Amino acid sequence: MLEPSGSVRRRTSPAPRSAVVHDFFVTEGGGEAVALEFARLLPQAPVHTSFFDAARFGDRLDPARVRTWPLQRLLGPTRHFRALYPLYPLYFGALDLRRARLVISSSVAFTKAVRTAPSSLHLSYVYTPLRYAWQLESYLQGSSLPRPAKAAARAIRPLLQRWDRGTAGRPDVIVTSSETVRRRIQRLWDRDAEVIHPPVETAGIALSTRDDGYLLIASRLLAYRRVDLAVAAATRLGRRLVVVGDGPERARLERIAGPTVRFAGHIDRAALLELFAGCHAYLVPGVEDFGMAPVEAMAAGKPVVARRAGGATETVVDGATGIFFDEPTAAALADAIERLDRTALSPDVARARALTFDGDVFRRRWRELLAREGADPSLYSGGWIEPR
Repeated sequence: MLEPSGSVRRRTSPAPRSAVVHDFFVTEGGGEAVALEFARLLPQAPVHTSFFDAARFGDRLDPARVRTWPLQRLLGPTRHFRALYPLYPLYFGALDLRRARLVISSSVAFTKAVRTAPSSLHLSYVYTPLRYAWQLESYLQGSSLPRPAKAAARAIRPLLQRWDRGTAGRPDVIVTSSETVRRRIQRLWDRDAEVIHPPVETAGIALSTRDDGYLLIASRLLAYRRVDLAVAAATRLGRRLVVVGDGPERARLERIAGPTVRFAGHIDRAALLELFAGCHAYLVPGVEDFGMAPVEAMAAGKPVVARRAGGATETVVDGATGIFFDEPTAAALADAIERLDRTALSPDVARARALTFDGDVFRRRWRELLAREGADPSLYSGGWIEPR
């Protein structure tokens, strides 16, 4: 039986154990940044996942701590990991972590379903209820997936919905990234969630007054992110746009892009910070659950042009740190970019807003949550290594 999230439970296991779980470590994103924080928070814990790219993440997470599924040995950290989505519920739903007294799952989609003991504490940081079950049409809209793949996704959607709702009761405590997702969890799962915004390392981002004129977006190139709107708006206006990131929609986006749009692919952190420093504005063309990159842009003093929906409404202040647009069209985004050009915004105000989402706030809130839930302090106290 689940206990209220505010209750303190006594645990009698003689050997303190812990575990961290994350769906996959293949591409860079906000979920991976949060999962790495949890690995630092629980320094003794093995980290369970499906695929792990040691070349990309091995300098931040010791590969010796990582436990992958059998397909890692067969395929390696394949870039086609999304094609295997029907298998993830089976793997994570059966993953037995009942020996662990404390489990933190970083759940992009599946890891909240791991099995834990009734006497243990399982806290799940849920980025959203299973997107491919509940937001499938927005995920497929404009997607370059072949028709048979889309038909298959629609066919299995009812099964995924039942699985997602059925496993939503496994975590003892659900935490999420924004009020937007908290309301979605309550509506779809009938569960309460605590909001702790993701960590944005603002201390490592310098305030910049430089403006080299280009627009910037850094995102996984997935259809629901609506990067196509940014590409179309920049092409329409003849404005320079730098697109950072990769994904299955890159080829389609490159086909519709004009000569002013540049695709940078994956870049290192230093190169991304340099792009933040020089950009004119950061664009959020889709509906984000939270959106760490726009907060990073504000930390650099840059304005954000964002859709008036989702996490952006909790981070961006319209007319003070950015400009909103309402309709999900390239024309509406282009109009918002031109309105921004006519609006004087203060870099200092943008940075001050970003500081309220700093990583130290995230770390403090998680320590408080673990203490409130009665987690064994030896599993986490003093173990959270601050980022350099």
